[in-house]
Amino acid sequence: MTTLLQPRPETHAPAEVVLRTDRLEKRYGGVLALDGVSIEIRRGTIHGLLGENGAGKSTLVGLISGQRQPTSGTIYLDGAPVDHADVKAMEKAGVFLVTQEPMIVDHMSAAENLMLGIWPSRHFGFVAWKRLREDAARMLDGSGIDPAAAAGKLDAVARRKLNILRAMFSGGKVIILDEPTAALNVDDRAQLFDFMRKLKSEGVTFVFISHYNDEILEICDACSVLRDGRLAGGTQDVRSLTSEALSELVLGRGLALFQRQRRSFPEASPALRLRDIRAAALDVPALDIRPGEILGFTGLPGAGAKELARAIFGLLPVRSGTIAFSGEIDAPQPLPRDPRDAFDRGIAFLSDDRRRDGSVGGMSIAANLSLSSLQSVSSGGFFRRGAEGALSDRYFAAMGIKAAGPHAAVDTLSGGNQQKVCLGRVLATQPRLLILDEPTRGIDVGVKQDVLRIIDALTRDGVSVIVVSTDTDEMVRIADRVCLFEKGRITRELVGSAITTERLRGLAEG
Repeated sequence: MTTLLQPRPETHAPAEVVLRTDRLEKRYGGVLALDGVSIEIRRGTIHGLLGENGAGKSTLVGLISGQRQPTSGTIYLDGAPVDHADVKAMEKAGVFLVTQEPMIVDHMSAAENLMLGIWPSRHFGFVAWKRLREDAARMLDGSGIDPAAAAGKLDAVARRKLNILRAMFSGGKVIILDEPTAALNVDDRAQLFDFMRKLKSEGVTFVFISHYNDEILEICDACSVLRDGRLAGGTQDVRSLTSEALSELVLGRGLALFQRQRRSFPEASPALRLRDIRAAALDVPALDIRPGEILGFTGLPGAGAKELARAIFGLLPVRSGTIAFSGEIDAPQPLPRDPRDAFDRGIAFLSDDRRRDGSVGGMSIAANLSLSSLQSVSSGGFFRRGAEGALSDRYFAAMGIKAAGPHAAVDTLSGGNQQKVCLGRVLATQPRLLILDEPTRGIDVGVKQDVLRIIDALTRDGVSVIVVSTDTDEMVRIADRVCLFEKGRITRELVGSAITTERLRGLAEG
């Protein structure tokens, strides 16, 4: 196995290093969130930053971008120390943070968004609109973005590009990208990476935060790994690394990546039969799902994968469509009319946005775990606190949630543990069919293996699972069968050993 460098900064000629941290420390009361972190970021490179949820990535980025002040230690930009700088001062010095959710004013044009904060003006403070449009057209040349397009109608990649270019043309020397590939499919990610390589060739420096080893190995020149608030290791040449070595650094131990022992269902009668599902941009004449099968749905945005999943759960209005479970195959029923109807029929759904749809952050873990099962913890219209406690204790343990206890508020948890709470909530309904939309998005590699193992274990009790995902590695490790969607239809199916990363990426790009 490849061994990474020990946690100490590497030495380069001063002219090479654009940003350096020297023994940065950050304390919150008695909690040491960052402990003596020293890293060097070279000019014109893409520097990866990895670590589990809670490893210290957000704290380090907060210090570098001026959102927080270090308890001790020094940040150097172009060799000069930076002291007590806030966000505005760091941006003026050339350090910009591009958040995971692009900061876009939807009702403005792409040109207006690009020039936010640097709009050219004429006398008396009036905007020089002609000059603004000309400057924006020049800046956006070659980006594939129409300067006159309404920003609210841009796709996910264009929105991210716009934020990166705005930082760049506002004087950015170091642009920090916080999980920029979240919600992007394979094709979108490739397009974004090509764009980053182009800007890198022009001298732009990126700090690239990701939970995915394959992304770090594909796009980065160098990387640093944080663990428990300390620098666990790093290298200025990622070509020497393997995915396994990165995972070992992130976790502090070797990690056996989960691989489901795929099952075949040649003679099994279906656990679920879907017929004649038609809606706006969705046309699926027939689909059977076997007992205990994990079925993957994948495709470009709007191709039909998410749409079919939402239609089955009653979230997407349909013109037609029937569903029949085992034992009821000859008596199909219309698709659920709403989520409550779906839950009553034994269908559970986990959204791809845990903060918006999956949990209530200010409520306790216990309250969140029982949210979708209120009928089972109530009697005669009265809520039974003891029943909620029993349910939450069961799923708190089963999900392996790391927290002080079920009484802890969900918004105090790491992203991975929040996802476990969301998964526990839908499992508490004891579904016959479980639909998971991007179940491991935004969680670290260790927790991801936990979630995949939980999903796998469910199928041993006969639960059928649909996983909607654009993560090809996830599909290869978890799915028995994969459906590829295009233009609202299932156009290809891969089964068993035919499910490979190369095939999935080739089909998606094709």
